[in-house]
Amino acid sequence: MIRAHMASFPPRAGVLPQAVASILPQVDRLFLCLNRFDSVPGWIADEPKIEATIPDRDLKDAGKFAFAPGPDDWVFTVDDDIAYPPDYVAATLAQMDRLDPETSVIGHLGNAWLKRGKLGQMGWKTVMFWKRSAHLMKVDILGTGTTCQMGRNLPRLDQIEDAAGFVDLRHARLHAAAGRWLWVAPHEQDWMQSLMTDDLRPTSLFDTVNRERPPAMMAEVAAVIGGRSPHSGLHHGHLVKQGLVRRGQMS
Repeated sequence: MIRAHMASFPPRAGVLPQAVASILPQVDRLFLCLNRFDSVPGWIADEPKIEATIPDRDLKDAGKFAFAPGPDDWVFTVDDDIAYPPDYVAATLAQMDRLDPETSVIGHLGNAWLKRGKLGQMGWKTVMFWKRSAHLMKVDILGTGTTCQMGRNLPRLDQIEDAAGFVDLRHARLHAAAGRWLWVAPHEQDWMQSLMTDDLRPTSLFDTVNRERPPAMMAEVAAVIGGRSPHSGLHHGHLVKQGLVRRGQMS
């Protein structure tokens, strides 16, 4: 099964239909966590491919991990403020064919901790989903609005809920601890579209959680940096030439 996991909340009700419409035709099932909703909107309840749940607590972005997939399912974690192109699933799976799915997770937004500039100071290199990215590149963090992974490798809710609001960091740390590598796939400029508008920004997790830099989040950042491999920011082809990767198998 090809499945998508999405979490949303009432302030996104205006853009949610567009996000859902963009991904739903490409998957067998969409699993939707409706945080803080009073009821399931009719347009969702009437769609047979959507399984929606209203949790008894606000799971925030951890709601994407509230559903248990089959071990051989392909799971796409997606966001409620992104419009996915019609070939998103097919193109992403085509890139995954270059990797070993047992040891790899792929996405379209990522961060690599590496030496930058003439002084070689460590810092984050960020690949955004709406900007062109020419290469398949190893990263340390993937944005969980753009990931693809096997069901058996998807973190479960009990592993990730206490990082709600910054699950990208916990997601990265869990995969690193399991010996998996994270990759940003190549994509063209504006292939994916942000649905975020100025009026929605004050409700975003970036503004409500990340800007506050809570101690738990900063501890996760430190853990990700401490657990990174020395190959962050390198392209897949370069790693293959070095003999470090063969169809995603890491030496």
